[in-house]
Amino acid sequence: DELNTIERLRHALDEQESTDAKYSQEEVLLRIPLRAQMTRSTALATLLPIIPHNVLVRAPLHELDDAALLVLLLAHERGSGIESTFHPYISSLPLVPSCGFSNSNGVRADALETISIMGVQLGMDVNGWPGELSKAGDRAHMITEGLARDYGGYINVPKGMTPFATLQWALCHVASRATAASEKHGALRMVPILDMVNHDVVAGGFEELGGTERLQRGNFVDATEDDSGTFIVRSVRHGRRKPLKKGQELLVNYNVPNYSPLDWFISLGFVPPERSGKWTKVEDVLPKSRTYGNKS
Repeated sequence: DELNTIERLRHALDEQESTDAKYSQEEVLLRIPLRAQMTRSTALATLLPIIPHNVLVRAPLHELDDAALLVLLLAHERGSGIESTFHPYISSLPLVPSCGFSNSNGVRADALETISIMGVQLGMDVNGWPGELSKAGDRAHMITEGLARDYGGYINVPKGMTPFATLQWALCHVASRATAASEKHGALRMVPILDMVNHDVVAGGFEELGGTERLQRGNFVDATEDDSGTFIVRSVRHGRRKPLKKGQELLVNYNVPNYSPLDWFISLGFVPPERSGKWTKVEDVLPKSRTYGNKS
């Protein structure tokens, strides 16, 4: 009997491996609910009570775009330390972010060296990249300076750091890690754990639940309204499910098809293999904010 049972199990596993129909409970490998994400709503709910009314009259928070609000929120939560709801997430973030435009801690020198290597050793067309990197860095400095001027005195910052340095760190992380999402819950969000998954162009993308998905309608999960805004990740490759063995890495397609190699490098700090070719500049790689991009 025991041998028969083992044989039946082996047969069932062989069948599972040979078909594209896998158990639904194994479909979703990561599930990050809306309440665990940094969103525009979270930022406003956190920041409005701590900024004086006269400041809000002069510099209304609600006029800031999602990216600027996320920068303020991330900086403030980092300064809040273990009191922050997002402390475990923030502790996982690198002290030196990966964006290409950063001016801190020798990152610019490393970025310029990397550009040279890409041009000489990989044969990439990097003509003009150093200048564009400098422009992006100047714009990032202007954004950070504006946020620090208007709100830096009211947010929490880590001991030994200035509001400017904290906001500079946050801007780099938002530029390199924020995830595009539906307008309903914020078009740009910081989603813990999701931003730790590496990129592969043939993998599946980040998927956001609308709350109305049903298995009987052909969806891969039953969702309720409470699931709206939840991000999930499945193991998909070339459009088909890919069961992962022990030690295999979960990958995802970042899905920024309009990004040129330069845009990838400025925002994320690297250029994926499939984009290592000639490039066309895309305007406004860095997030816009109310007025901080202008000198007036």
